[in-house]
Amino acid sequence: MKEINKHPAPKKLLRQVTAETINGLELGGEIDHPSIIKLETAVGLIAKAWKLPQETLQSSIDLIQRQKQNILSGSGEGVLPPDEDLESYDGPMIVELLWGLFETAVKLECAQDRTVIHETAILIADSLSLGEWIEECGSGNEKN
Repeated sequence: MKEINKHPAPKKLLRQVTAETINGLELGGEIDHPSIIKLETAVGLIAKAWKLPQETLQSSIDLIQRQKQNILSGSGEGVLPPDEDLESYDGPMIVELLWGLFETAVKLECAQDRTVIHETAILIADSLSLGEWIEECGSGNEKN
């Protein structure tokens, strides 16, 4: 059985949410869409909650800004490496990411910041189709 961590390391969590922000930009193309703004805000809150170095946060911000520039210029070019671009998540990977977001929310002192992370978790669960994965797997209580 594959071991699943309760949550990804904070840097990995930041990278995953950064990638989801970039993927949202690639798929939707709207740089000021409310879901993109929410994801961008979450990137900063993850770095804040886990006290990540400023250069780590800046790297994420720079990637997101480069993707926005590519959209505005009409180049259509992606900024993520091919193995991270539109990465496919299975159920355990989604749950791990969501658990990381929930643990991030707990570390934040401001209720408004915690709400943003909670809303981000819901957004990501929907966009990565967690509900569909759960339906496909069933409850585990079916009799053969």
